[in-house]
Formats: sequence, C-alpha cells, structure tokens
Amino acid sequence: MSDHLIVSDYYEILNLHQSASQEDIKRSFRQLALRHHPDKNRNSEDSKRKFMEVVEAYEILSDDQSRKEYDRTYRYKDFNISREWTPPADWQQVYSYEHLKREYDRSHLAGGMWDISDSASGSLWKATLFLFVGLLGLVAFILLIR
Repeated sequence: MSDHLIVSDYYEILNLHQSASQEDIKRSFRQLALRHHPDKNRNSEDSKRKFMEVVEAYEILSDDQSRKEYDRTYRYKDFNISREWTPPADWQQVYSYEHLKREYDRSHLAGGMWDISDSASGSLWKATLFLFVGLLGLVAFILLIR
C-alpha cells in the first residue's frame, strides 16, 4: 500500500486559479457554500458531500501555511497520509447556513440578483404585492369607465 493519499484539486473545487487571492478564495467559498449547504438542499447526500469538499478546500487554501504546503506537494498529486484533512471541531457553528448568510450579507457581493438575504426577499415580496395591487386598481378603473 502506498504511503500517499490522492487528494482533490482544491482550486478546482473552489473554481479558482492557483494565483487566487485570499479575497477570491473567501468570495468563491461563500458562494459555493451557500449553494451547496445541506440545510438549503433538503439534507441530500450529494449536497453534504459537495459542501464538505468546499469546506475542506477552503480550510486548506485560506490558511497561508497549509496552502503553501498544499501548493508544494500538489504538483505530485499527493499528500502524506498523516496529513489527511479532518473538519474543525466547531465546523457546525462556523459553517452553519445562518452564519454563512450573515457573512455573505456583509460582503460586497450583496445586492442584485445574487442577494439571497432575508431583507432582499422581503423587499421583493413587497414590490410584487405593490405591483399586483396597482394592476388590480388599473383593471377596476378601466371597468368603471366603461
């Protein structure tokens, strides 16, 4: 048996180039973690697996020391088996869907069609209701003047 473990390409998992900045890593992680979070995907096994891959990639690439070691050893496509990644003890709190949403809301990515915050959903609901009431009033007005 080999003393090395084949690992995934963490840059590929996060859709990044190897020269990505820490801000790029954070941004990509937030987007992918929110998209694949099990709480958002009815706890499907596929979403759990994909979410843990994203968390693992982020944990390694967001730490400068582990990123350097990964970059140095990845070109050989293997890590020493003793360096197998395990999730942090507080990963359920740190990577909870609510925590990720709060972090996403504070980022400069908020707003527009990618904003999934509760306030954006509430505003959309109010705008739709206002539009519907206005349309209903217009129909009533047309029927009255006939």
